[in-house]
Amino acid sequence: MQRWIVIAVVGALLFGLGGGFALWNYRENRPKKVWVPLVLNEELPEEKRGELAEKIKAGLLEGSILREVVKDTGLAKKLKLPSDEAAEAEVRKRLMVEVGEADVPTETGIIRKMPSINIGIHAQRKTYGPMGEVAMRIMKDVWKMLGIKEPAAPTI
Repeated sequence: MQRWIVIAVVGALLFGLGGGFALWNYRENRPKKVWVPLVLNEELPEEKRGELAEKIKAGLLEGSILREVVKDTGLAKKLKLPSDEAAEAEVRKRLMVEVGEADVPTETGIIRKMPSINIGIHAQRKTYGPMGEVAMRIMKDVWKMLGIKEPAAPTI
């Protein structure tokens, strides 16, 4: 009888560990946002922020910007996709441009919330690194599109 109790406890323990691993794996592979904030002036009205976000997204989706980004970052090879066109389609599908807030440090060291436009990509854990590179590369084209001088230091 004691043998069956030990077997049941070990089975329940293995079942619990397997379920915990499955839940962890499921949560880790849900899409997360990889984005770069474009900090805006606080006095810019909310409508203008939305219009600017739509303008940026339309500009990114219309031209050949995403094609160049995919080629420059070598995304097709990193994601093991058959071609650059497939990688470009994947980036188009995952692209996000939204109005939000960013934490900006002040001269005194206090972190302050500022309005921003968040430009990035929805990515899973295993593609987080390559998609982060794509988001940073897209940001360079957004600066050119808006006529903003590229900062000397990284934005994040």
